[in-house]
Amino acid sequence: LSVGDIVYRDYDGHVHQEGVFAQLEYSRNKLSAFVSGSVSNTGYWRVDRFYYDEAHQRSETINFLGFTVKAGINWNVTKASNLFLNVGYISRAPFFSGGAFLQSTTSHMTNPDAVNEKVFSVEGGYGLHTERFALNLNAYYTLWMDKSDVRSKLMSNGDYARVNLTGIDARHTGVELDLRYKPARWVNLTGMLSWGDWIWSSNARGYYYDSQGQPMTAKMDGTVASGIMAEDHAWIELEQKGVHVAGSAQTTAAVGADFFPFKGLRVSANFNLYARNYADFYLGSTAVANTTTTVNDPWKIPVGHQLDLSASYSFKIGKVNATIYGNINNLYDYNYVMDAQCATDTKGWQDCYAVMYSFGRTYTVRLKVNF
Repeated sequence: LSVGDIVYRDYDGHVHQEGVFAQLEYSRNKLSAFVSGSVSNTGYWRVDRFYYDEAHQRSETINFLGFTVKAGINWNVTKASNLFLNVGYISRAPFFSGGAFLQSTTSHMTNPDAVNEKVFSVEGGYGLHTERFALNLNAYYTLWMDKSDVRSKLMSNGDYARVNLTGIDARHTGVELDLRYKPARWVNLTGMLSWGDWIWSSNARGYYYDSQGQPMTAKMDGTVASGIMAEDHAWIELEQKGVHVAGSAQTTAAVGADFFPFKGLRVSANFNLYARNYADFYLGSTAVANTTTTVNDPWKIPVGHQLDLSASYSFKIGKVNATIYGNINNLYDYNYVMDAQCATDTKGWQDCYAVMYSFGRTYTVRLKVNF
C-alpha cells in the first residue's frame, strides 16, 4: 500500500424519498386544534466500487413505505396560561447502516429482517407566561418499537464480529419543567428540571457477521467462524427487558442568571447537573453464540456537574457595530464521566471497557463586527 490507495471501503450510499403531507387546523375563541398526516417512500441503494466490478457495482433498491399521524389540542385557560395535549404515531424507514444494509462498510448485504421503526407518543402540559414570570410543565410517554442496533463482540482470533439486532422496543416516560423569572430590568433568572425513566421494554435477537460483512456460523465451543449456510447462521438473544437505556442522563437540572448592569453589557452564569446516566453494555468476549445472554442493569454513572460563565459587550468602532464575547466553560475544572461501555454482567465501574470523560476548563473569546 502507498499514500492515496483506497482501503476497506469505497462506495456511495443513495437515499431517495418521496412523500405527501396534509394538515387540518381549527381555531375558535380559546380553543385550537390540528390533525396532520403524511405518507412517504424511502428508497436505499449502494454503488460499491471496492468489492465489485463496474457491471455489478449497483445494489438492488430497497423501499420502505412510511407514514405519520399526529393530532393536538390547546386551550387558553386565561390570557397568560394554557393547557395542551398532543398524540402521534410514526412509522419510518430504518437507518441506512445497520438497518437496511447489514454492513455499510462491506458488500451489498441487505438486511432480510429490516422493518420500519415505529414511534407512539403522547404528551400533555401546562404553560404560564406573564411579563415577569414564565413556566412550562409537560409530561410524556413514548414507545419506540422495532428499533435496530449493532453490537460488537471480540472473537477468539482477535477480530471483531458484529451482531445485527432487530425488533427492539423501548419505553420513555418523563416530566419536564422550565422556569423564567425577571425580578428587575437588569436581571433574568432561569431554571429547569427534567426527570425520565427510559428502559428497554423487550429482549433482542441478532445474527453474527464478521468484519468483512460475511455471515458467521457457531462452533461447538461457542466461538464463531465465517460461513454462509443460512441454517447455521450464528445468533444471540439478549435478555435486556427492563434494563435502563444508556447514553443520556435521565435526570438533568440547571439554574442560571443573566445580568445587564448597563447598556451593552451582559454577564451570565449557568450551573448544569447530570444524574442517572447509565453506561452502555458491550458484548465483549463473554457472550456466546447460539445462546441467551442476560444483560444486567448497567453501571449508574456518578453525578456530573459544571459551572459555565459567559459575558458579552456591544460597542461601536467608528460607525460600525461590534460585540466581543467571552466564555469559561467548566469553571472549576471538574472531569466527570459522560459515557461508558461495560460488560453485560457488570457490577460496577471495574467491569467497564471504556470510560469517556468531560472536557476540563476551556476558554473562548471572539469578536463579531457588523458592516
